[in-house]
Amino acid sequence: MKSRGPENYDPALSQVIRPLPSENEVRHGLALGEFRAWYQPQLHLRSGAVVAVEALVRWEHPARGVLLPVDFLGAVLAYDLIDQMFKQLLEQGLSLLGVLRQQGVNLTLAFNLHASQLVDGRLVDHIRYALDGHGFKGSTLTFELAENGLLLCAPSLRHSLLRLRLLGCGLAIDDFGVGFTSLKSLCEMPFTQVKLDGRFVRRLARPNHRAMVAATQALVQSLSMSLVIEGISSLRVRNSVLQLGCVTGQGFFLARPMNGRDLLQWLGTAQPAK
Repeated sequence: MKSRGPENYDPALSQVIRPLPSENEVRHGLALGEFRAWYQPQLHLRSGAVVAVEALVRWEHPARGVLLPVDFLGAVLAYDLIDQMFKQLLEQGLSLLGVLRQQGVNLTLAFNLHASQLVDGRLVDHIRYALDGHGFKGSTLTFELAENGLLLCAPSLRHSLLRLRLLGCGLAIDDFGVGFTSLKSLCEMPFTQVKLDGRFVRRLARPNHRAMVAATQALVQSLSMSLVIEGISSLRVRNSVLQLGCVTGQGFFLARPMNGRDLLQWLGTAQPAK
């Protein structure tokens, strides 16, 4: 549910931000199932194998076409409809995983969560029931939280994160490097993955950017976490981060976000993890 970031940034898509939609319009869209999960694969950079897929929200608007989160996520948050939207995306994603399971394909599915969604533990209960209903283990899912949302980690948020880990779910710090996560927080909170913000790999010729990638790689290894490099936009970037020891990446060069039907077709020509 990102409102920005390398997964959905493309200069060709740049546009003047329009006024946010009304509450009635958002509710209408939710009621009609217009908010859809699109999927962007994460690949092993050397082999090309698909290791995970991130679910990204798109509003398939009947009049305005496919809208990116920048066009509506602020409204969804303002009208306190973020949980309702997430629950629809979760159901769509688990249903898709069910189709893949029948084909013998097992993938981890990642969802973005806003930190405020976990202050109340009821959403964790919903996630547990949804997993049980579809017959999946918690390890099937990873939940990504933006680094800036962790600045004030309330005890209730920390408790919800622990509950998700006890379910077996992975936890990722998203957009790492643009916020202010302390080493103390990294050590104390139950995260399993770091996603390095794509701006650090767009200009790897700069020594400070290369140092950021290398330092993050060393940090996550020392903490027994995994690292995903966002914003892989070209073969040059892919080769550069490989040289720095990075293993997993995500970005337009590797695979663009796509709807569920297109993902199933794409996986038929890719090398998904079995």
